[in-house]
Amino acid sequence: MNRTNFNLLVLFFFFGIYFALDQLFFAAVQSRIIGFIHNRALAHMVAYILSLLPLLLGALLLKPKDQDTLVSKFGVNGSPALGIGIAALATLPMFIGYAFRFSLIREPDFNSLVINTFSAGLFEELIFRAYFFGLVYRYTRLGFIPAILATSLVFAFLHLYQSQDPMELVLIFMTTFLGSVLFAWLYTEWKFNLWIPVALHILMNLAWMLFNVDDNAAGNLYANIFRFLTIALVIVLTVIRAKNMKIGLRVNRKTLWRKL
Repeated sequence: MNRTNFNLLVLFFFFGIYFALDQLFFAAVQSRIIGFIHNRALAHMVAYILSLLPLLLGALLLKPKDQDTLVSKFGVNGSPALGIGIAALATLPMFIGYAFRFSLIREPDFNSLVINTFSAGLFEELIFRAYFFGLVYRYTRLGFIPAILATSLVFAFLHLYQSQDPMELVLIFMTTFLGSVLFAWLYTEWKFNLWIPVALHILMNLAWMLFNVDDNAAGNLYANIFRFLTIALVIVLTVIRAKNMKIGLRVNRKTLWRKL
């Protein structure tokens, strides 16, 4: 079995184990941990850490193409400061726009804020961008489009719990699907520095949570205007960086479908 097929088999097998365990036991494990530490946000993060174990094993079993460590495979060896800086600049339209258009939430729930911003941003990016997309794209010959499709479809489906209305479900699916594509593209273009999509994910969620914007990921007109400005700004910053460094964009015609 060649390296590409072996790595694909390993990655999808261990993601399947992670997904099954997550669906069956995550809530129960989190509840049990809460009984010990009496903090919902911390229990949520500990449960997530435990759920990552199958993915860590899958990453370790990959046939290496170089001397990558587990840290570099997941992209956490990049600069956190760079990620925070780019994300802070890019999300200014959301924070400023929402501050003018919407009111602050009156009684913020600290646990919900931590779970839906820091925990969601960190662990969703580790699972869906670093492992599911990143390792498939980096350790096989699959191009960007086939590598991203499965990731984004699963990521979008997992957000459909937010509504029962058919039209809202379509909007939520499209929003989260395209968001997944954006984060994967940023991860790739910034030399697989996971802190870029992590910080952007956290700060975008934080802006959404701090103000009375909307009840689900689809958003209303004004919510999306400022969100799209943030997306446009981070795309422009990424393209300008590629041009200034004269490296070109990593996702191009030669890497869209299959890498040589």
